[in-house]
Amino acid sequence: MLTTKELILNLKSQYKEIRVKKEENFNFNDKKKAYVLLSGRVISYGERDYTQLLKKNDPIGFAESILAKEKILKYKRLTDIVLLEFNSKEIREAVNEANIAIKAIIKYSLTRIFSSSKSTRKSHYLFEDKFVYKNWKLLDTKTYNEEAIIFSHGNSANNMFFIEKGKVKLISKENKLIKVLNSGESFGELALLRGRKRFNSAISSGHTILKVIKGSLISKLVKNEKFLVQLSILSLAKKLEIINGIRSIDHHNKLKKEGLLF
Repeated sequence: MLTTKELILNLKSQYKEIRVKKEENFNFNDKKKAYVLLSGRVISYGERDYTQLLKKNDPIGFAESILAKEKILKYKRLTDIVLLEFNSKEIREAVNEANIAIKAIIKYSLTRIFSSSKSTRKSHYLFEDKFVYKNWKLLDTKTYNEEAIIFSHGNSANNMFFIEKGKVKLISKENKLIKVLNSGESFGELALLRGRKRFNSAISSGHTILKVIKGSLISKLVKNEKFLVQLSILSLAKKLEIINGIRSIDHHNKLKKEGLLF
């Protein structure tokens, strides 16, 4: 899969470069636009004001553009910045024309970003029906016993996984519980799509059966899409990583408050 830098080079005619001074008024919440941070320092924060520092090529507003929603994070500039501005309507149109399996992956990522339990269940079914079951014979099966390590922080990401049976705990590099995933859910796609080492660890909770989705299969599907769709997929993976960083702090504090962690 291409990197964000390579995709940007192939999308020169579809974005506008804008420069914004720190003291200048600027509205990140324009629903008609999405951005990629080219340079400068910007922090994003959620409802409880936990912050994440955005890095070069991090996205702003791609997930919201696909769904024509208001931006769920707030942003504050710490320095002068340079942004690449994309048209939200063009992003939506490109995604709507994508292969059904790619759209299933995109929808699954979107529901995880916006954290709606009802729509998340629907997206699980779409991902199962349009991607997992369609490729069932191509997927390997792995079985894990209680507390078995599926992958660890720092491992190379060559596959993503679909939970056929059982549960999986996602653990941060600080050994904090991020989330417990159930049968019908998928995981491991963030590092795979971004071509990075595993950021978290995954551990089975009880007897667990997984379907292994090889990176080569995902890569082949993604490479057949328009560059704007490919950039959108990478942007969703990055956005989910940012959101997870904010949520993991909040979730850890919630568990401590409930007396489940000390």
